[in-house]
Amino acid sequence: MSLIWKPQLIEVYQEWIDAIVNEASDELNDWENTFVESMQGRLDNGWNLSENQANKLEQIYAKYTE
Repeated sequence: MSLIWKPQLIEVYQEWIDAIVNEASDELNDWENTFVESMQGRLDNGWNLSENQANKLEQIYAKYTE
């Protein structure tokens, strides 16, 4: 049986975005930069991320932050 995905709290995603922006904004490629900005917009509107969006954001977070 596969596990059911549950989103993180919006605050967790916001912490990831803040860390990416503060630590690596000049290292992101154009697509990553646009993606992070888009995810910030979703959070600003109070919307949660989809499973795929959350996974991609986590990959970017892990790639660029310590």
